[in-house]
Amino acid sequence: MSEARCKECGAAVAGGQAACQVLFQELGAQAYLNPRIASVHRLIVDTYCMQHVDPYCVSAKSYAAHLVGLCCGVEHNGNRALYDIIHRWLNGSPALKKPEVLSFRGQITLPEVLTIQDIEAQVKRIHEWATCVWNAYAAQHDIAQAWVKLAFEWKATHHRTDR
Repeated sequence: MSEARCKECGAAVAGGQAACQVLFQELGAQAYLNPRIASVHRLIVDTYCMQHVDPYCVSAKSYAAHLVGLCCGVEHNGNRALYDIIHRWLNGSPALKKPEVLSFRGQITLPEVLTIQDIEAQVKRIHEWATCVWNAYAAQHDIAQAWVKLAFEWKATHHRTDR
């Protein structure tokens, strides 16, 4: 008999974590077919990964990528320039310490997002899901914001545009 809950996010889903992973892959496939879902794909990935820390946030660098990505998606409205700065900063060798993995990662889960058939309502729910997960990480907001600051400082010293 398969688990009825995902051990990472707690979602009630027959098949447990493996079934939750399949739902994540299906939503990723939808992003290739629907521009509205594609517009929030990065937010989906970071939100899902911060609810599924064990497989997606093993290293301090991967944890930082998804925590700061979630911060960017929620607090900075998915600013593409900021996402790019974060990506470039993390491609270097920043000295990072992985924060403590939280046990509660938000009450809204991916299966709840996928029950919505209307695309605009689903995109709205994706934003609510991301905000819910971000709020669950309130104890780590200072860390995420400090990493955003480090990314900007790195950009200022490594990629000057005034040359």
